[in-house]
Amino acid sequence: MPSTLSVAGQINRLIRQVMAPGSNATPNDVPGPELSMAVLLFEVAHADGVLDARERKALAGQLAERFSLADDELASLLAKAEHDVEKATDHYRFVKQVNDHMSLEERTELIGMMWELAYADGELAAHEEHRIRRLAGLLHVSHSEFIRTKLAAQPGS
Repeated sequence: MPSTLSVAGQINRLIRQVMAPGSNATPNDVPGPELSMAVLLFEVAHADGVLDARERKALAGQLAERFSLADDELASLLAKAEHDVEKATDHYRFVKQVNDHMSLEERTELIGMMWELAYADGELAAHEEHRIRRLAGLLHVSHSEFIRTKLAAQPGS
């Protein structure tokens, strides 16, 4: 039977390996606010089960503009966000990062971006609206701001 010290040493060694620069991140790593924002946007885009070219283009444009990203940085962020959204079992760590690092004004702007993304394919699916409503609540964005951003994002407004 291994000693407690050797088991603790093995666990510490494993943690250091996972956290070392250049190691492959796991789905449970703490994401930064930029990645968290991108993941939440992907969640909205995937809500109706279809991520078409118009939604992908709108999402890329939003992130490139918001974070002033070069093409290679944008491609990396999009790939990481899409990977994380597919592997995530919940939104808690992404929502927490956004709540911890973004002001109410920035979170409200994010809800507006979600609406723009939902309308990017020319129609608003019920699943997209439901996902945005749920995320707005988790991000502590008021119902009045939820509605205001929805109206502002509607095509032709």
